[in-house]
Amino acid sequence: MYFLCQAFETLWQVIRKYFLENVLDLLRKGRCILMAIMYAPEVEELDVPPTETLPQRRTGGWSIQPHPRIGLALGSDDELLMLENRTELPWLVYHNYHRLGIIDPGEILVFHLYKHGSLSVRPGKESDEVEYLMLPLNFDVKYVNIYRRQMSKELEIYDMHVA
Repeated sequence: MYFLCQAFETLWQVIRKYFLENVLDLLRKGRCILMAIMYAPEVEELDVPPTETLPQRRTGGWSIQPHPRIGLALGSDDELLMLENRTELPWLVYHNYHRLGIIDPGEILVFHLYKHGSLSVRPGKESDEVEYLMLPLNFDVKYVNIYRRQMSKELEIYDMHVA
């Protein structure tokens, strides 16, 4: 093995000497141009295992929580809100403080709106006895009642609830 290494080393020295002599001779005669050879330096590679990505899968079948929905610009029943007035007063209806209209006694109105924020109503007649009734809206709200409730002999209140 040692002999083989010496033989390669000797061969390498002969080749290097011949190459340098010929290149120097060609340079002197102007037949050769030296060019710098650029190479990328060796980079140490760390012993890090390759990154693996695995999908997160749910187990257990059906989920109680709703899946994300994709909204399309199509009319659907999901955005309908029915409002019923079971009182003797007309009410002004507001969605996020934007006036939607007036609902008369015994009337049912159907609104097509994005269910977020709040739904509020106030009596059509200016009165000190009744103030705004407010109800938070979400996707599950479909039907809302405005009604009068007798709390005691002397006390009646107006209320609004999801039916």
